Amino acid sequence: MKILELSARAVSEKSISARQCFACGGPASTGAGEHVAPKWLQNRFHLFDQRLRLLNGTLIPYRNLTVPCCKDCNNGFLSRIESAVQPIFERGTVDTRDDKLLLGRWLSKILIGFLVKETGLLLDRGRPESGPIVPASFLEELSHCHFILQSARKPTTFRCLHGDLPFSLYFYEIADAEGDEGFDLSTNIFGQSVAIRAGRLGVIFVSDGGLQMHAGQRGPYELSGSVVNGAQFRELAARVHYKATLRDATHFYMTFENDNIMHVEQMHVESYSGLIAGSEEDRIFREWDERELSYALVAYTRCDKTDVYDEGTKTCKSTLGPLLRGH
Repeated sequence: MKILELSARAVSEKSISARQCFACGGPASTGAGEHVAPKWLQNRFHLFDQRLRLLNGTLIPYRNLTVPCCKDCNNGFLSRIESAVQPIFERGTVDTRDDKLLLGRWLSKILIGFLVKETGLLLDRGRPESGPIVPASFLEELSHCHFILQSARKPTTFRCLHGDLPFSLYFYEIADAEGDEGFDLSTNIFGQSVAIRAGRLGVIFVSDGGLQMHAGQRGPYELSGSVVNGAQFRELAARVHYKATLRDATHFYMTFENDNIMHVEQMHVESYSGLIAGSEEDRIFREWDERELSYALVAYTRCDKTDVYDEGTKTCKSTLGPLLRGH
């Protein structure tokens, strides 16, 4: 099957509901399946018994965060992605375009994995009729994210409007007391974004075709590539997660594929809402709201609202001041 066909089959409501392989939509193998947070990451940061909060508020240990997968996908292209990404985190730097593409594919897998897992868990275990935490049909919203993951199956070239790759990705060197032992993970399912700090490297990914790159190649305050501490990374992640929810446009693509290669080209951007009022410019993002941002900061930085929002000025406080004075 062609990559486009595999991707469409994998995200279909029928495949997800039947607990088919999350990566190809074919019959899943027996056994544990694919670990959303890979074993090397769990070993490195002692995550097996640590717990992650799901959308319905329940907690699940990382060791149980597995999704249906077939042997060919698990031992094939998914294994190659893991093997290629691990040295990037061990090195702690993102040096090349290929590094960014590898990270984008890997973070796509993590984001898809979280959602697939939640389609197989009840929203309320005391009320089975409540259905799953996330309906299987929602996975079709992540078709572009899934396509980024699938592009690892064969040599793929991209021609994009906002950068080299069809997603937004920012990275940071983390320097603080936790050093190599620091780990942090956050997602915004509806914004299709995920942020991970693993040791001295922090990476934020958005499956948006690169629209945040259109707004700024180096992310919030042009800090991508900078040295930050753990608290500053969490704030940067919160800002990217929030902006991801403001996206008000999509891309149109042209794709060529044969048995050996695939080429993907972004043709144009189309706004959902049309022009910005009083201008001739398409609206790519809805209007930024500091109060809404404060809720994201509370959720992702784990601070009290009084610590992140100034009621007098109606603006959010920031940990990034020292970095901004250096720019």
